[in-house]
Amino acid sequence: MNLGTSQIHITPAPGGELSGFAARIQPSSGVLDRLYAKALYLECDGTRLLWLHCDLVGFDRSIVQAFRDWAREKFDLAPGQVMLSATHTHAGPGTVHLREAGEYDPAYVQFLQSRIREAAEAAISQTEPVGLTVVEGHLSLAVDRRKAATAHTDPRVAGIGFRRADGSFATVLVNYAIHPVALGSTNRCVSTDLFGEAALRLAAQLPGHPVVFMTNGACANLNPPAENVSWEQVKLWGRQIADAVQPLLADAPVQPQPRLQLLNQIVPLPLDTMDAQGINEYARRALQNERALAEWGDKYRRVVEHWRTTLLARYQLLAAQQHDAELFGMQLGGVILMGANAEIFSQFTDILRAHSNQPIYLVGYANGDIGYLPTRAAYAEGGYEVDVAHLFYGGFRPQAGGLELLAKAATDLVRELGRPPETTVT
Repeated sequence: MNLGTSQIHITPAPGGELSGFAARIQPSSGVLDRLYAKALYLECDGTRLLWLHCDLVGFDRSIVQAFRDWAREKFDLAPGQVMLSATHTHAGPGTVHLREAGEYDPAYVQFLQSRIREAAEAAISQTEPVGLTVVEGHLSLAVDRRKAATAHTDPRVAGIGFRRADGSFATVLVNYAIHPVALGSTNRCVSTDLFGEAALRLAAQLPGHPVVFMTNGACANLNPPAENVSWEQVKLWGRQIADAVQPLLADAPVQPQPRLQLLNQIVPLPLDTMDAQGINEYARRALQNERALAEWGDKYRRVVEHWRTTLLARYQLLAAQQHDAELFGMQLGGVILMGANAEIFSQFTDILRAHSNQPIYLVGYANGDIGYLPTRAAYAEGGYEVDVAHLFYGGFRPQAGGLELLAKAATDLVRELGRPPETTVT
């Protein structure tokens, strides 16, 4: 296996809006730490993967499509060989369309496209042979923020290290399911939140000072223990994530010839569509949500009105009837990573694990972000993720059972990835 890697800063200047919180006072007023785009390029037995990972809230699908078009033209890479993922920090610029929660910033997106292309070119231009180290730590930091009967957390922390012949690390992938919102809505500074400090700590402690990808899991219902905490507390929690895998990575054996296999699939998810009467009635009831009004006030009223008028204009279009969820499956040595373009409840990964003996981790916010995907049980409970979040995203919510439908498709992909490679008999 040959690996190329790079990282490049994508930090915006203060003065732009930060994405993720409707309650935040805009614009940004400073920078706590730099945001990065990190590129990983793998070649193994004819299979190629280009993976860009960024300290951002997510990617609008148009950003993904533009980058994949460029990668096809520049490097002859098919869309199924290119993945973009995000840490989901709520202290970065607007790269997804969220109404009243940090406006989408076309000027920054243009800058971002240039920078991630630079990072990709740098990674592909210089590769080296590596082996693979895979470990799993545990950390009970994330809490289920919904505090409902279906409360669930995922304490697994994946550590995947790409090691040179001398034992040093070129790159490390970490996966942990937690919303990076510890700084909270009171913060007005650009930041990576929890994951930046985790990456810095691992890079400093592991031999070779690797480029560290801090990837997020199925974290739609999972938060840190508190929000609006101090920068020092945020860094302490970030170090806990790093410390969950650092000693394991340092001592684990190396797989000298790991397997790489890629599969991706588009899964149409039906939506809770409404006619004009239903849209107007939903908006009327939404404007009676006292909790939302108390938290967001006039911003929330504008969100609901924008949602209402937008959907009244296009509710009969086919595009409004479904979300296209993309699954991006990756077999890497003895571990399976499953990218998905949504905010998915943590039970999702356990469903996949129940059907396989291999370690499985979801990479959330990969190749776009179609919004929240709660469990069927969560629909019965209601709450922000079920009743309100889709208003900010500006569309219909997925029908109940959407997560389970996607999990079935992902389980089939996992089964396919787990099959041994075909051999030719002569």
